[in-house]
Amino acid sequence: MTTTHHVEVGTPSDCTMTVTLARATDARAQGLVVDADHDLGVNDITAKRVVLWSDTAPDVVEIRTSDRGAVRFWNVWRDDELVQSWQGVSRIEVDDDGEDLGLACHDGHGDGGVDLEVRVSFDRAWTQPESAAPADG
Repeated sequence: MTTTHHVEVGTPSDCTMTVTLARATDARAQGLVVDADHDLGVNDITAKRVVLWSDTAPDVVEIRTSDRGAVRFWNVWRDDELVQSWQGVSRIEVDDDGEDLGLACHDGHGDGGVDLEVRVSFDRAWTQPESAAPADG
């Protein structure tokens, strides 16, 4: 298991990512940012960045990639009307089983327990992007 502030993967074109909400705290709204260097499709919306909020998104969301490239994930949360990320001791614990990504997100409040837990599955093979690969030596 890896601990980080964000996760980056490489996806092929015409890949469908399925994001499944496992659980979320009710102390404050939690969100998962999905950010790409190419268009993403969610239902009839096309954008390079989407936020799936625990209090408004369905428990299962399919996101389509339009082109191959990098896709990044990180957690956000609402403190009243302010959207926060990467504050304090916030982090993501990543469980990479080689097929799916399990993301256990901590928003930095409280005792550090899991505030948002999601599983991201891919219908086609994903990779670590070249920027994450070790340099050939």
